[in-house]
Amino acid sequence: MNILITGAAGYLGTVVATQLLSEGHTVRGLDNLRFGGGGFLALYPNNRFEPAIGDVRSEDDVKAAMQGVDAVVHLAAIVGDPACAEEPDVATEVNLHSTLLVFRAAQRAKVGRFVFMSTCSVYGKQPGDFVATEESPMNPQSLYAVTKIDAEKELLREARTGGTAATVLRLSTLFGLSPRMRFDLVVNKFTLLGQTSGKLTVYGPDSWRPYLHVADAAGAISSVLSSPRNAVAHQVFNVGSENHQTKDIASFVRGYYNGVDVETLAGGPDPRDYRVSFDRLRAATGFEPSRTVLGGIHEMATALGSGLLHRGPYVNNGFNTMVLQPAFV
Repeated sequence: MNILITGAAGYLGTVVATQLLSEGHTVRGLDNLRFGGGGFLALYPNNRFEPAIGDVRSEDDVKAAMQGVDAVVHLAAIVGDPACAEEPDVATEVNLHSTLLVFRAAQRAKVGRFVFMSTCSVYGKQPGDFVATEESPMNPQSLYAVTKIDAEKELLREARTGGTAATVLRLSTLFGLSPRMRFDLVVNKFTLLGQTSGKLTVYGPDSWRPYLHVADAAGAISSVLSSPRNAVAHQVFNVGSENHQTKDIASFVRGYYNGVDVETLAGGPDPRDYRVSFDRLRAATGFEPSRTVLGGIHEMATALGSGLLHRGPYVNNGFNTMVLQPAFV
C-alpha cells in the first residue's frame, strides 16, 4: 500500500514508518519538524520513503500529502498532559480540529483506511480492581484525554457516512528505543535516572497504568492495516501488553541496576489510575505483543551504557521534557 503517516518524524512515527517500509509498503511522512528532523535520517536511504514537510493544520499541506494514498496512519498530535496544559489552544487545534481536517481530506481522496491514534488515558481514574474495556465509561483527567475523546467521537460519527474505514487505537503508555528518543515516559525516564543519578522519585506508587513497547505499537498498527476491512472498520481497540503499578516499574529498574535509591510519595500531579483489557484487538486481528517492560529497560540501559545516547545534558523542548540528544548531535 501507499501509506501516509502524519507525525512521522516523532517518537512513534519513526518506528511505524520503519515497520511499514520493512513490510514492503511505500510511506509518505508528513511532519512539520517542530522537534527536528533527525527521526527521518534513518528512513532516507529507503527509496520507498518520501518526506513531506508540512503541517496537519494546513489544508493545502494535507491535500498535497494525500495524493495517491491507500491508507492514513494519523499520529500527529500534541502528546501528553503537560504538553497540552502548556498550550491548550494549540492542543485542541491539533488533536481535535486537525484530526477531522485530515480525515475529511482522506474521505475526499477516497482513501480506504484511516487509523487514528488515541490513548488509554481516556479511562483516567477507575475504581478498585476494575479493568477497562473499550465499552467502559471514560473518565478523562486532562485536556489531552478530552481532546482525544472528542476526536474519537467526531471521527467515528463522520466515518459511518463515508467510504473510508476508520479505526481508533487507544495506546497504552509507550516505552522503548526510537530514532527520535523520549525520556519523559515513565519506563524510559526511570531507566535513564537509574543509569545517571541512581535515584528515583515515585509519585502515586500504587497507581496502575497499561504499558506498550513502541515497536509493538507499530506492530499493532500494521495488524490493523492488514486485517480484513470488516474486522476493524469503525472500531475502537485498546492496545497494550502489560498492566503495572508505578512502584513495579521502579522495582524493575532498581533490580536491573542493583542499588538504585527509590523514594515513594503519595499523590502527585498525575491522578490517573486504571487497568486495561487488550482482548478485543487480539480477537479481531490476532495481534500479540512480543516485548516486555523488563526487555525495554534492558535495551535502553544497554544503549545508554554504550554511549549510543548522551547521558546529559537534558534538552527541555518545552513539551517532552527529559529528551536526550542522540550521540551524533
